[in-house]
Parts: sequence; C-alpha cells; structure tokens
Amino acid sequence: MRGIYVADVGDGLCMAIHTISGEMIQIDCGGKEGSMAFNGLERIFNHLSTPDIFVLSHFHIDHYNGLLYASINRHRPLPFRMREVYYPRIPEFREKEKFVCYLFAMNSRVFGSETGIMECDFLRTVSRINNGVPFRYRPLSKGDEINVNGSIFEVLWPPLSMEDEKTLSVIRQALKDFEKAMEEDEETRKVYNRVRKEGVFRDYFKEQGERSKHNEYNHREHERRKLPEVVKKANESLRKAANHLSLALFEDNRFLFLGDIENREIKQIVKDLKSRGRENFYIFITPHHGTHWHNSLREIRSTYSITSNGSKLCSKMKPCFKEISKRSLATYANGDILKPTMPLYYPFCF
Repeated sequence: MRGIYVADVGDGLCMAIHTISGEMIQIDCGGKEGSMAFNGLERIFNHLSTPDIFVLSHFHIDHYNGLLYASINRHRPLPFRMREVYYPRIPEFREKEKFVCYLFAMNSRVFGSETGIMECDFLRTVSRINNGVPFRYRPLSKGDEINVNGSIFEVLWPPLSMEDEKTLSVIRQALKDFEKAMEEDEETRKVYNRVRKEGVFRDYFKEQGERSKHNEYNHREHERRKLPEVVKKANESLRKAANHLSLALFEDNRFLFLGDIENREIKQIVKDLKSRGRENFYIFITPHHGTHWHNSLREIRSTYSITSNGSKLCSKMKPCFKEISKRSLATYANGDILKPTMPLYYPFCF
C-alpha cells in the first residue's frame, strides 16, 4: 500500500488505495448525495489515478450513488477503465433470492428521486460508465482473496452460508416489513414488480462473469415526495439486514476495513484476526462510519483509525476508536484524508 485517500462525502464512503504496484483500488463511491460522492471521486482521480479495481462493500445504494450520478451526467465524464469489480456474495440461506430482490426494489423506491435511475443495478451502472472497457466481476465471501500484483486483500466477511439464527431473524423481519410496505404502498408494489420482471438481480448469483456491453438507458425521472412510514420502516429493516452481510477485509498488517458490519460480526472477525496473529494495523477504516463498536476491538491496535462521516453520523461516532489508535481522523472534522506510504518501521506505541 503506497497511500490511501478517503474523500469527504458526508455520511457515506468514497475511498481509494494506491497499491505498491501502482494500481488503484476504489472502495465504494457513495455519500449523502450522488453529486457529493462524484465530486469526491473526481478529487481521488486528481490525486491518485483512475480505478483499476472497484470494490462495493454492500448493497446500499448510498455506497455507490456516485457511480449512478456519473452515469447520468455525461457532461462531466471521467476516464473510467475498471477491469475488475467485486462485491459481497450473499450467503446461502433459504430466502436468499427474495432478500436480494427486495433489497434492489427498496433501493430503487427510496433513491430513484435522487439519482433518476430506477433500476439501480450496480453491474449495469459500471457497464455504462466504463467507456467500453470490459471488466470481470466476482462476488466475495470469507476466505476469498483479491490479489493485485502481490498485494493480497483477504476477505473476513460475509460467510459462505448464513447459519446464525439471530442474524437470520433480522433478515426475515426485514422481508416481512417489505411485504407489508408492498401491501400498503402502491409505488413500492410497482417497483418490486418491475425489478422482479427485469430480473437484473440474478446477475449477483453468478460465481463470476464478464461484461463489455450495456443496454441503452433511458433517463426516467422519479417524482420526489415524502415516503410513507411503512416504507421508511421497511427500508431501515433492509438496511440493517444488509449491514450484517457487508464486506470486511484486510491486507497483512497494513490495512483493515470493516465495512458497515454490525456488532455481532465485529466480535467474530476480531476473534478470527487474533487467531491469525493480526492485531496491529497501520490504517483501520472504522465500521459503519464510526458508529458501530464492540469491546473486542480493544484487542486491535492501529496507527491511524479513519472514519468517513458527515453532519448526521459524526455525533454518533464512538470515542473508543481514539483509545485503540495513535491518531483518530474523521472526514467531517478533517476533510479529505490522504495518507502516504506506510513507513518501513512504525512503532505501535499506546
């Protein structure tokens, strides 16, 4: 890792890693608004380079609405040339297909008014903005690796199959809440029927694939209006469920990324890291914008803990991250954060 750039995009995440071999890995491109994330991406392009690899931490559209914004604002084109795209594999469980379809439909229902994009299909969006460059895509689960010319990022979460009953109960409650929203809200029902008919979510069940072309896209505006309470509740339920399935990964003792995982998963991941002798890291990207914490994290040490947050989540940031890092930085307070190459020797002094 030669450097890392975390853009200030408000309550979202748009960051990049410059690898030893000179390639760039983009992790998420989302923020409170798609335009903020896109602006952050422009600054990353100017300071580092264009992304060779894109990693989506989880299926919340506010973690990739910057890409959506790029796809409908052709007057500000960026020289995308991504060759590989990764995203979390949805673990195996009985209601897996239903969950993914509901999640995509809710993304479209909630964020269509902000992006103007109704299908909200991540892979299709990458196809549109990649300037004709074909790219490979693959879902990731625990034990998988992203090997970038010898820089190896190993996946810690999600698992290949979900067997934890407490997590499954959260997912099943989210399914019930969405079904209730469909019963009471006609627009949610229409969006779901369209997503189901188009079947765009089925690409995410493939082990891997390659894309070089995309379908023509007709911009469709979505009327901006207040969401009914039943839709808000279903959205929050699905968001919480998706957090349990967020990507978490690390590179040696240089970099630790915990996505938006919930406290229950943090405990399991820390236990896994300790079993590998990985307790000290140069840079630690805090989970869920610094708002998720489990006491097991006291066994982790970092030179820098970095939090991407805005005005809404900064007040909820856990102060404990300051205790486990030499320096604790947050985009809300520090703006864009650029950290150069890890020094050959860096003592962990606390």
